[in-house]
Amino acid sequence: MIEEDLAKLNTMNINELKKLFLRYFNAHPTLKTKEAYILKLSYRMQELEFGGLSSASRSFLSKISAKAPNVKKVAIAPIGTKIIKQYKGRDYVIRVLENGYELDGQRFKSLSGMAKKITGMKISGSAFFGFNLRGK
Repeated sequence: MIEEDLAKLNTMNINELKKLFLRYFNAHPTLKTKEAYILKLSYRMQELEFGGLSSASRSFLSKISAKAPNVKKVAIAPIGTKIIKQYKGRDYVIRVLENGYELDGQRFKSLSGMAKKITGMKISGSAFFGFNLRGK
């Protein structure tokens, strides 16, 4: 039974997955991709069928995650690289720094911060600058 229900997730479209998410979590979904919905829902379905993690397992995971080193973000380009972005007829020159980026003499921690400065709206920096940072 659970195997069939899990297999059905892969055949559902994102709107069907959102409805199912609402049913299983009693919360409005905010995930972005079909894959994220499938992962979250499949875990929840198995959790309800077989039980979730024991308190000892949760405690253990909490302890090791607290001790884990912070994962350093991978730079999009080597330090010192200049990236030129054209937007609405203007060239923006971005310089890659050791811990962020520089645009017009102003330092930014993220691509998204620069994208907001340029466009005036909140936007994905990697999408705006044309970098695919997912999955690698």
